[in-house]
Amino acid sequence: MKTSPSLQENQAILEAALLAGKVMLESGAETSRVEDTMERIIRYAIGDIGTSSAYTYVTVNGIFAKLDRVGTQFYRIDRRRYDLNKITKVNQLSRDFAGGRIGLEEMHAALQAAEKESMGQKLRHKLIYTASLSGSIMLIFGGSFDDLPAAMTAGVVAFLSCLWLTRILKVPFLSECGAAFLGGLAGLCMTSLAGRHLDLVMVGAVVPLVPGIAITNAIRDMMARHYISGVVGAIEALFIAGALGAGIAGVYWMFIL
Repeated sequence: MKTSPSLQENQAILEAALLAGKVMLESGAETSRVEDTMERIIRYAIGDIGTSSAYTYVTVNGIFAKLDRVGTQFYRIDRRRYDLNKITKVNQLSRDFAGGRIGLEEMHAALQAAEKESMGQKLRHKLIYTASLSGSIMLIFGGSFDDLPAAMTAGVVAFLSCLWLTRILKVPFLSECGAAFLGGLAGLCMTSLAGRHLDLVMVGAVVPLVPGIAITNAIRDMMARHYISGVVGAIEALFIAGALGAGIAGVYWMFIL
């Protein structure tokens, strides 16, 4: 462990910790995990933190870190997408660094490579997973195999619509509402051709869009006493759920009732 790092070493340590936090937070990690990873890197490099000379602070939209002689630096997080592979990779890099198995430069280079990596799953694989999820959830809730094509089609349409709307719309939650509407409409059309349980097909349509990771992260943050991030995450998940419900309600109101 370095007891008195130079100014250049302090700067490199701070940059590596901030980059690790940035990659994790943009990939959907909860703030408590991000802060723990950053503190692990700094703690191994300079010793205990939490004093006036070194600390970290993470929110859902920003990362703060301070090191003595370098000052405080900040990263703003404007976009988030869920990539558990990146979170696992960065977390393992920090543990390898803290265990002395890799050096600071090697970890920093690996973090830069991880930041530039694209999502590991190809689109066709995501569509297969989405169809399987929508169909299986519909069956679990008591649907029949006659409804399987409708549920799988509705889930895939909703997922693709969400990807498309997220790219062209800048209004929060509107993409989820529109995707649920289009997925529900596809489920309605398919059920009219072959299917018996429209309500369960609608469940299959919205399941791929349910913010399960956001809800889990909010609970974990509150359990770790990151109350602000936890409450903000819970509110965001609640609004997404409301947008999904509004999209499905729009289908019922326009075409069924």
